[in-house]
Amino acid sequence: MSHEHKNEEFYKNCTEYFEFLRKKGKVDYEFEDEYYFTMPAISSH
Repeated sequence: MSHEHKNEEFYKNCTEYFEFLRKKGKVDYEFEDEYYFTMPAISSH
């Protein structure tokens, strides 16, 4: 499995998680911070 495929799967899973939180009316700030901090580094490869 290529890194690119793993990144797409990770992005898809995160999107689903954020959608789940929105539907529940909750926020996971710690995860969001990690996600937005990490995503540019992952995407640049």
